[in-house]
Amino acid sequence: MKISKIFKMLILTLAILLMSGCSGKLSIGNDSSYPMTIKDNSGMSVVIDKEPEKVVSLSPVTTEIIAAIGGLDKLVGRTSYCDYPKEVKEVDEIGDLITVNVEKIVELDPDLVIGSAYLDQGVRDQLENAGMTVVTIYTEDSFEGTYKDIETIGKILGKTKGAAQVVAEMKDKVESIKEKVAKAKTTPSVYFVVGFGAGGEFTATGDTFIHQMIEMAGGKNIAYDGVQWSFSLEKIVERNPELVIYSSMLDKNELIRTNGFKDLDSVKKGSVLSIEANLIERTGPRLAEGLEELAKLIHPELY
Repeated sequence: MKISKIFKMLILTLAILLMSGCSGKLSIGNDSSYPMTIKDNSGMSVVIDKEPEKVVSLSPVTTEIIAAIGGLDKLVGRTSYCDYPKEVKEVDEIGDLITVNVEKIVELDPDLVIGSAYLDQGVRDQLENAGMTVVTIYTEDSFEGTYKDIETIGKILGKTKGAAQVVAEMKDKVESIKEKVAKAKTTPSVYFVVGFGAGGEFTATGDTFIHQMIEMAGGKNIAYDGVQWSFSLEKIVERNPELVIYSSMLDKNELIRTNGFKDLDSVKKGSVLSIEANLIERTGPRLAEGLEELAKLIHPELY
């Protein structure tokens, strides 16, 4: 039996989201003086001798952060999934999230390679044996973890001011959203669909950053007591959410015809809404924008 395109996309999306919650503690000094020693998310201590001028990013989140803080001129390599902002498409591809072309990276001769949770230790060893400096950075499973990653990458790249500005703008937007949502007279119950069928229902459970976002946006997440992005169809039907919000990577028609979902009141009333996947599933500078889009879906009366 062939695996459907949606199922393949689901596997990748779930992997991205699960990895976002697997970080160790990351620590770094208080300024951008070099040489700089950083203990990265893999637990390794990495010395960065000087301000990096040529950087390879192995994550679309990292790429978005680099661009947002004013470091796009440093980017010499990126994955095929790094598609925002549009200018990054002019930068050389070095593979995808899973398969990395080590020879291509060596050819680009970067000062620094910033890896993600996907970076295989064997690939890291190859890069380091070739003289590359490699650091892994990926967020804790919290909204605030995004701020930390932006600030950390800013310090590493000598872009602390740019990073501080991005974080400040994000925090301002978040506070504005919270103030607006506080005026809401209701708290609609929400089910957020990451994936469905394929042996299970996958959602933003109570231990995830998207759960935080649903609450920040003025909703009540019916999967609050679930863990590790997994929830039962029986509980979805039992709790009968007022709104179903799904990732734009998914097929709405397939979703609303699926057993269980098709019987929900929200589906019968047409309260099944899409949100751009990259705004809410990439823990980068656009996450505050994703929060605003989520609030608009949950409380359209406020916008």
